[in-house]
Amino acid sequence: MNEDILFISNESGKAIFLTSGAVLVKSFCSLSKTCLFRDSCRGCDMVDAAKSHLAGNKSNLNVKNLAGELSAGIGEYKIGKNVLLKVMGLGSCIGVILSDFSTGICGIAHVLLPGASNTGEAKYAETAIENMFEDMIRMGARKNRITAKFAGGSQVFKHMSLDILKIGDRNAISVEEALVKRNIPILAKDVGGEVGRNVFFNPVDGSMIVKYTKGEVLWL
Repeated sequence: MNEDILFISNESGKAIFLTSGAVLVKSFCSLSKTCLFRDSCRGCDMVDAAKSHLAGNKSNLNVKNLAGELSAGIGEYKIGKNVLLKVMGLGSCIGVILSDFSTGICGIAHVLLPGASNTGEAKYAETAIENMFEDMIRMGARKNRITAKFAGGSQVFKHMSLDILKIGDRNAISVEEALVKRNIPILAKDVGGEVGRNVFFNPVDGSMIVKYTKGEVLWL
């Protein structure tokens, strides 16, 4: 089966469709809060446009193909061009996105711990951001065009008050400090709370999609 990832937008909203063959498998829609069908992909202009595109027909909506997807595991970062990026199962960890909209080059890191590593381990915030930033430049990203978004850092041990256990807060502070140190503009962030997150990044329009484990979806 051929798999496509489609980004579709119109005047009222935007959506990402993951497909298999001509079947819509999964979607992330900015209108899901007001849609009667939620994410079940029935009965709207964007769904019709996706199906039409998969059938080889033109649509009057804006339809873009993404060149696949990349997922960063714990302590990893991934870099690509015009690809859907994702990190899954974030608790106290942070999903950090760097992107250069002008080239389509983007990266995502799954940060586990605050601070830096003496041995180059990407599970540390400062090291992950530094290495990902440099690798993106080597790939062709423009240094002064790279911007950041990040999400995560929930309080896993919600009944604990010791600062040493507030790893989510410490991760968020470390990520922000590393970005400021590099003069990388922070365009959006969603941190804290007591709920887990999955994070996706769409390079076509620069959207960070945050899906909470309780079901709510944010487009930032």
